[in-house]
Amino acid sequence: MFKCRLAEFVLALGIFLVTSHAAVTGRPLDEVVASKVLRIAVYIDNAPFSWMDGESAKGIDVDIGKALARRLGISAEIITRMTGESVDDDLRFNIWKGPVGEGGIADVMLHVPVDRELMARNNLAVIGNTYFEQHVALAIDSSRVPRDATFEIFRKEKVGVQFSTSADYFLMRFDDGALINNVVHYTNVADGVRQFLSHQTVALLGVKSNLEGVLHDQGHTAVFIEPPMPGITLKSWKIGTAVKENSRDLGYAIGRALDDMRADGELERICASYGVTFTPPSAD
Repeated sequence: MFKCRLAEFVLALGIFLVTSHAAVTGRPLDEVVASKVLRIAVYIDNAPFSWMDGESAKGIDVDIGKALARRLGISAEIITRMTGESVDDDLRFNIWKGPVGEGGIADVMLHVPVDRELMARNNLAVIGNTYFEQHVALAIDSSRVPRDATFEIFRKEKVGVQFSTSADYFLMRFDDGALINNVVHYTNVADGVRQFLSHQTVALLGVKSNLEGVLHDQGHTAVFIEPPMPGITLKSWKIGTAVKENSRDLGYAIGRALDDMRADGELERICASYGVTFTPPSAD
């Protein structure tokens, strides 16, 4: 736990950071407002959306959570949690049951995939309020790769990709393995970006926001393109929020706040501060 002086400082800011302590039941809007604290669950290792920097939580989702609380007129309590074996586990731990052992549930969880099958499997959580759309995209060295390039270029040029991702599977299977000899694997995005910046590869294929965030951390940007990717298992997906089933009115209030943040540009500004292009969710 934090030392007393740090805890007093954080309380003075009206922002709480915990890793295990939280109430064990979901709360409707009036209870949340009466408590003057919105408990927000984010992933502990999900940069650029959320991660721990020493004893402080940082990232796009962390800043969005604080902004939501501010717009509700209350303080934010950021609860950082590890990723479970599935999103279903994460919803159970964070929203309607709580983790095994110490800890409780949050009022709202951020970065939840807005997916009909996930919704159907989790009737104790209400999933919605999409606020960002993730895309698999190609970061290119525009001096070596034209902006209208297709994946055919990687029959001759090197492309980097993270192991065991949908982007990896796509590249390895492209045209019956025609690109295999030019696919350079990396275990984490930072390694891939270093290879790209040192010209070991001419492009990186991955989740655009992840690539942008690491490039930003290293003081760089890149041109991104999205060529056709026939057969890729997952090219884009929307992320939103989850609240407990008995907290629907809280979910509605959060949805209105997110709409306002999108309209007045706050979502875009938060993303930009981490080098990420705000990509609003497309219409269904």
